[in-house]
Amino acid sequence: NTEATDDPEIIPELQYKSIISVALGDYHNAALTSDGRLFTWGGYSDGALGLGDPRKLPVGAPGGAADQRQLNAAREGFILTIPEVPRPTEVRFDHGLKKKRDRFCFAATAAGWHTGALVIDLDPKVLSVYFAM
Repeated sequence: NTEATDDPEIIPELQYKSIISVALGDYHNAALTSDGRLFTWGGYSDGALGLGDPRKLPVGAPGGAADQRQLNAAREGFILTIPEVPRPTEVRFDHGLKKKRDRFCFAATAAGWHTGALVIDLDPKVLSVYFAM
């Protein structure tokens, strides 16, 4: 619902990050940098933000439960309502690994409630390309 006279929204967290591409889903957004980092923000839906499993994130972390009661209920199988992530947050493509891995995101897309990313592992011993999110 933007008009030609509307001012653009300046997102401070994305300033001076060398953003080369932006993708828009129905309720979330993604921004890709020239150095292969991906930032997402907006509404969570089944992992659309790529920030990790909300049941494994610390309380209050972007993409995680708002409080301990909510997290405990989710771990017991109740539906977890994730608060919107208002600020762009960097996506790590090494969820669940014991050691952090450096990866480079070449491209990202968003549509509906989904995000996709083409990512390569920067470890020379690993010869894998990942389709993540």
